[in-house]
Amino acid sequence: MGVIRFRDLVKTAGTPEPKSLWSDPKSDREFMRAVKQKRVLTVVQESKRKDFGELGFHQHPGALYFIFPKPLPAGEGRVIGIKYDLVEPGEPADAISPAELNRTAKRKSAK
Repeated sequence: MGVIRFRDLVKTAGTPEPKSLWSDPKSDREFMRAVKQKRVLTVVQESKRKDFGELGFHQHPGALYFIFPKPLPAGEGRVIGIKYDLVEPGEPADAISPAELNRTAKRKSAK
């Protein structure tokens, strides 16, 4: 496909959410659904070069993944001009409320 600018990708596919993989991606159902729907961009962060993206899911050490609300263009392509200020900050999926945290701490101290 060639080279695509990140800003153009955001205009066509919507504002992405960042995703870091800390475990096997196959165990994350939501992420794998986005991969099958072709909504994932792999951002490669190399220390000596500017960050760039690859359409689709590609495992790289230290890579960051963006999940878009709409499918990305088909084919292979490189995404340049990554603007992190265009990315929507994600909420923690498994956030623990302060009340739940206190209950858990009390149970552990009772034992």
